[in-house]
Amino acid sequence: MTLLMILLGGILGGYVGELLGLVVPSGFLHDLFMKGFSLGFDSPIILDLRVIVLTFGFKIFLNLFGVVGMIAGLYYSK
Repeated sequence: MTLLMILLGGILGGYVGELLGLVVPSGFLHDLFMKGFSLGFDSPIILDLRVIVLTFGFKIFLNLFGVVGMIAGLYYSK
């Protein structure tokens, strides 16, 4: 349940940050809302077993509100 709340908070926070970034004019606040960093693989990992091919990939993009949303989700789940 806690992991679900953290994930949901991060997703909702990321959307809020993106929406606020679209509303705020260019400048420091726009950069603060829109800039973030991504974690994960740039290209997927492919495992070919001749019978089945498995493709693994993971990438997450975090901005300021995404992190705040994760913290709020953690707090709410406690």
